[in-house]
Amino acid sequence: MKGPLSRDEWWVRWLPERMRDRSRRRIRARLTTDGIWFLVVTVGVMLAAVNTGNNLLYLVLASLLATLLVSNVLAEWNLRGLHVGRRLPVEVFASQAAAGAFIVENRRRLGKSWTLRLAEEDPETGAVIAEARLLQLAAGAQADVGAGWMLPERGQVQLRRLRLEGGYPFGLMRRWRLIELPAELLVYAMPIDGAVSRGHGGRGNLVPDPRQRSRDGDLIGLREYVPGDPIRDVHWPTTARTGQAMVVQREGQHAQEVEILVDPRSPRELAISRATGEVLRQFFWGRAVGLSLDGRRHAPRGGQGWRRHLLTLLALASEQAEEGR
Repeated sequence: MKGPLSRDEWWVRWLPERMRDRSRRRIRARLTTDGIWFLVVTVGVMLAAVNTGNNLLYLVLASLLATLLVSNVLAEWNLRGLHVGRRLPVEVFASQAAAGAFIVENRRRLGKSWTLRLAEEDPETGAVIAEARLLQLAAGAQADVGAGWMLPERGQVQLRRLRLEGGYPFGLMRRWRLIELPAELLVYAMPIDGAVSRGHGGRGNLVPDPRQRSRDGDLIGLREYVPGDPIRDVHWPTTARTGQAMVVQREGQHAQEVEILVDPRSPRELAISRATGEVLRQFFWGRAVGLSLDGRRHAPRGGQGWRRHLLTLLALASEQAEEGR
């Protein structure tokens, strides 16, 4: 996926496509404030050495130029041979940080990489939506660097690329690479309290209700553990075999049914955010949850798959309520 050019590469828009792709992969550089002052001092020493012919000034000038040369060589080497990926969060809610990670691998045989910064930029605005820093990475090593993804609005987001940068070794120049890494990320609406919901008084879809802890009744089967389940209900043989905490489910452990209403009279984004918050709250309490959205009714059900389905419906709902349904 090729998106719009950033502010740092505006000049390549006139190049052929092949040269433009090569330009995207190259390492770019920009002087820092310290680098500007270093350059000013170097020019000043050079002018003084030329005007006076003082050998000591020429020696100082040579040292400064050698420092600049070494800095450029090491800075260029610092970003070479690095492979970067990302592990996106499982769930992302608008305006809330969601935990994920950048995966950095140093594929060089020799030489550590130092003081790396990784950033994910919003493809539309250029704002940083995830950022992480790595102090050092040995040759042949791989590191998972935790980061928090935060996006301002709900909906499907097309991620485009990452920025890998560093100021090693002296911080005179900031160098960076743009790494094309297209991906899609679904952002759920920001959850807030205050949605309208109504109960149905049914028995639900065999979803555990944390308020009902009866151990009587016939065995129905096993289900995934939810926060608040007693440890004594865990079925340890199945848990050990599958790696997922499972608990015993018996008759009488059924959830209440709740239907969440997206009020068409309220401001659209506020109503969707309230409904999202109510979906999370009702599922936390183990209830079977339904949804009434834009004239369409989704019957109450339970389970993590249904929970994500309802959140997805709310995340992708149109900005304006559909009329005539």
